[in-house]
Amino acid sequence: MISVPDPIEKAIADIAAFAEASQRLAERLHQQVVWGAEDVERLRTGMSMADACRATHSAERSRSLTRIMDEWEASRRAIRASTVLALLDEGISISDIGKVFGVSRQLANRLVKDARAMGERASASV
Repeated sequence: MISVPDPIEKAIADIAAFAEASQRLAERLHQQVVWGAEDVERLRTGMSMADACRATHSAERSRSLTRIMDEWEASRRAIRASTVLALLDEGISISDIGKVFGVSRQLANRLVKDARAMGERASASV
């Protein structure tokens, strides 16, 4: 078996977590489309907006979607950070990291700072 450096292992785990979060978000967005069509029908049949919102538990739907989107965004940030840390571990410069992500060197520098801070927080919590 090939030995993979720790930063690469972290990136692999984050890629898998991001894929799972993306799948959950995709499924939920599909459900939102279905619910939206149902909501339109309720309103077209003359149901009041207040009754339609109560019937569909709109507040619960909204909170749930927000939670799923927050989870997706957190996993996106984690994969970006672990990728940056793995690139740094390989000796890649900040300028080249900017090229990898298609961003300016200034933004790449901010990504590096964020990744290091996330890495430090993760190490402190272990």
